[in-house]
Amino acid sequence: MGRLKGQVALVTGAGRGHGEALALRFAEEGALVAACDILPADELDEKVGARIREAGGEALCSQTDVSEEEQVRKLVERTIDHFGTIHILANVVGIAGPTKDVWQMSLEEWRHTLAVNLDSAFLGCKYVLPEMISKRYGRVINFSSGSGKQPLSHRTPYTTSKMGILGFTRTLAADVGRYNITVNAICPGSHEERGVELERARAEYRGDPFDEEAVRNRYQEPRPNAVLAGRWCGDEGFIEKGAGSGEAAAIAVFLASEDAASMTGQDINSGGWVMW
Repeated sequence: MGRLKGQVALVTGAGRGHGEALALRFAEEGALVAACDILPADELDEKVGARIREAGGEALCSQTDVSEEEQVRKLVERTIDHFGTIHILANVVGIAGPTKDVWQMSLEEWRHTLAVNLDSAFLGCKYVLPEMISKRYGRVINFSSGSGKQPLSHRTPYTTSKMGILGFTRTLAADVGRYNITVNAICPGSHEERGVELERARAEYRGDPFDEEAVRNRYQEPRPNAVLAGRWCGDEGFIEKGAGSGEAAAIAVFLASEDAASMTGQDINSGGWVMW
């Protein structure tokens, strides 16, 4: 039997990358999955929901802008109405934000990045935690990033939001532990499509040439400095090939399971680097 048999998991950002991998892996482990994304619900259902059902699972797919409070409230309400409760909340959604220096970006660009990456975690917890508290059980898993611990040039809003996730995770863990609710974070590397987007944007901003094939090869072929983040502090201490979305999903399963019942307020790196 799966490690999450009968658990209800709400996964944001389930349309691609880490969120998609998480939704599918949770379902493989027996969870009932409520998946949401900015994608239209029918597209998300075709991409993720149908695969879960084909494998014998159950999925509820919703289009949700998780930076909008009323949409999050309705998402949580719909999930509880459909499945009866929520045991696991995975705040995975995130955007790259602008690639430019602070003095060249607008306040709107800054606020939008923080709204999607940080406000969304706050809103998810605001509306899910009362249900978890009432049942005196819950697992909250927030997605930060390697850049939640190390700077990423020309990406101040993104880095700020991911560092904020770590502070949010640690403080919330202290607040809800007495209700048998754990709160942890995962700091993954970029999945392939996001990595290509980031490298292209950075090259364009700097006026440098961009080699998409070379970037993609770093996700496919074992070689030093396989993870984009490897450039931040040299090649030492890096695993040959960077971790993908599947490894982050496996860590999330562990954090959602009874095996991690006494683990809270922690952040786990899964990008193939040595970092703390």
